[in-house]
Amino acid sequence: MNYTESQLEENYTRFLEFIENTFSGERKEKLLHMYGTDDGCLGLRALVAPASGKVQYHNAYSGGYIDHVMNVCRTAKGMVLLFNKLGGEVDFTEDELLFCALNHDLGKLGDLDGEYYNVEESDWHRKNQGSMFKINPEIQSMTVTDRALFLLQDFDVKITQKEFLGIKLSDGMYDESNEFYLKSFRLGGELKTLLPKIVHWADHMATTLEYTEFLKTKDLI
Repeated sequence: MNYTESQLEENYTRFLEFIENTFSGERKEKLLHMYGTDDGCLGLRALVAPASGKVQYHNAYSGGYIDHVMNVCRTAKGMVLLFNKLGGEVDFTEDELLFCALNHDLGKLGDLDGEYYNVEESDWHRKNQGSMFKINPEIQSMTVTDRALFLLQDFDVKITQKEFLGIKLSDGMYDESNEFYLKSFRLGGELKTLLPKIVHWADHMATTLEYTEFLKTKDLI
């Protein structure tokens, strides 16, 4: 995907409109500030950030981050509908669901010291490894979800316990540090909410769909 500057700006505007129309009160204002374009905020990064560094992953293009989180928000709502249709009952609000979906990859915007992704300048890596972006070695090494949670508290965005788990566990078993939460061998040690599972399912499906779209065009290399 090769967005023009105006297309990137349009995507970013729709992203802010989604926050404006989905959340309310202090939480909305805090999110709009965090994703704004004032000094020290993350809006300009969100506007151009990719969702991953390699084409064999997903949305490894400028603007891919916003495309991905919006896809996860849309897919998460669909997951709830499917789960309910199959006889399941959710134990969280739509506000909690969409908050987690929106912010699950927030750590991919980096931190206050620098961006998470740098453009890959090596033609060899681009052609032979599909590497469009590489992780910035200058910022503190953290998992994406841990950095997301850090950024939320750094911008004073309050979260519930369910939302903490929904974001922390959004990568499922792809993140080995999640085993403590997802592989319990004692009675009572299991998760007490379905939110992390729904968010992970939505993230995984959205990622799969995005990669499927890439396979149709292969226009990123």
